[in-house]
Amino acid sequence: GAIDLSSGSASFGNTPNAGGFMDAFTFTTLTAFTFSSSITTVLNGAQNIDFSSITLTGPSGLFSFNQLLGNPFETWGLNTGVLAAGSYSITLLGVNSPSIASYGGNVAVTVVPEPETYALMFAGLGVVGFLATRRNRRV
Repeated sequence: GAIDLSSGSASFGNTPNAGGFMDAFTFTTLTAFTFSSSITTVLNGAQNIDFSSITLTGPSGLFSFNQLLGNPFETWGLNTGVLAAGSYSITLLGVNSPSIASYGGNVAVTVVPEPETYALMFAGLGVVGFLATRRNRRV
């Protein structure tokens, strides 16, 4: 499914059928960004999901989520440095128990300003500094 990151963050999840599964969630960004995400299994009683891998792929390459907690409540996470704009996919591979568990996750992206934005900001600060210096000389 598609993840809508227009607000900067979003939640996603699924209840896969029993047995092996592969789920994919996609999103697109128009500017460079940093990425953070966590995914946790949701279970009750004999329910259990065992992930074998969770990855993020796109223009900046392949990134593997790290398993932070093991069974029974698996938790996986990923935080990246700056990634290029483009289309990305989160792919989850695993096995769901016959009593069928679920998982939920969240994604947050932080837009990284383009170099032109910094140049414009520093130019503005330079003009303000120049005007302040000039005003002090008149007094």
